[in-house]
Amino acid sequence: MQVKKYDEHERPYLEICEGYKIRIEYEEVTAEYKEKAEIELRETPENVSKGLEELRELLMVDENKSFIHKFLEYFYIAADEHLFVPYERDDFLLKYLRPTKFYAKSAYDLMNRYYKFKIKYPKYCDNVMPNTVKRPFEHNTVNFQPKRDQHGRRILILSGAKDWTPEKFSLNELFRAIQVALELAMLEPMTQINGCIVIFDMTGITFSQLQYCSIPFALMLLEWIQHCAPLRLKAFHVVHNPSFFNMIFKFLKPFLGHKMKNRIFFHRNNMKRLLKHVSPDCLRPNFGGHMPCEEVDGKLLSDLFDECVEEFEVLNCYGYKEDKKSMKIPNIVQVTKGSTAKYVLVKDVIDGAENKTPEIPINF
Repeated sequence: MQVKKYDEHERPYLEICEGYKIRIEYEEVTAEYKEKAEIELRETPENVSKGLEELRELLMVDENKSFIHKFLEYFYIAADEHLFVPYERDDFLLKYLRPTKFYAKSAYDLMNRYYKFKIKYPKYCDNVMPNTVKRPFEHNTVNFQPKRDQHGRRILILSGAKDWTPEKFSLNELFRAIQVALELAMLEPMTQINGCIVIFDMTGITFSQLQYCSIPFALMLLEWIQHCAPLRLKAFHVVHNPSFFNMIFKFLKPFLGHKMKNRIFFHRNNMKRLLKHVSPDCLRPNFGGHMPCEEVDGKLLSDLFDECVEEFEVLNCYGYKEDKKSMKIPNIVQVTKGSTAKYVLVKDVIDGAENKTPEIPINF
């Protein structure tokens, strides 16, 4: 029986079956994966120190900025005067440095693209919260495998569309749910280093369903995953894909970068081809594997993600602000126990910057 439990740090997890669980893995990685990070990501102590220092230099407030920006200098980044993120938090900066192999300028550019995407598409990105996108999880359309693959990568499953209609949930809600799942994955050092893979199960999908996915929506998704999300997407596997989807993909293919083209695999109904990429130990029988574990209960997964609302309240504080004069300075404090979030937003915010100094978050 699947059940939600809490560990010794009072952080929630799902026990799927004996030996299999899903939780947000905040802890640092083992020596094995530290070695992998050094080989694949240039993650040595020297490069980490240099990358953090150089990224902060790119982001810190210039001496010639206005008084308001100097006042906020310790808490916020304002090299671009409308961009606000916590440059003193190593864990926050590492989320952008790891996928860019610790090249500070590349990490800076990625961060800007990520937050500019949110401004460009507010319909899909404003105030993304797990408690507002429950239905795609409850219908098992967005789900995680309880075990990482043989390379330590998260496995995200997109499926359950055979009985989908827009009345059940919109594509807007679906994309927001995907953002919730991947935002949480991007908080994990294990996932930052190893990345993730996606298995898109198209069982039962009809052409009429795909018609709801407009060309602009599809191109927006490609823009996000290829250029904006601070995530190492290592592979995208499509299974049970109907023949008409192959025609649609031919239209989208020119919009894929070289790296992405080489990471998309079509397997139709041949699970043996999927198993050439993903160990059967990591997959349930419906994908050709022999993991002795039933599908994760979507309602329980949604409940687990609901426990991370505080983390999203903090994440939603950051980004581009159109009007700095009306900006509210968030009071964000570190939590070490009794919450799924490392930092939480104190709901009493301060209007303007001239009345009171904001509380500064503590570095790890």
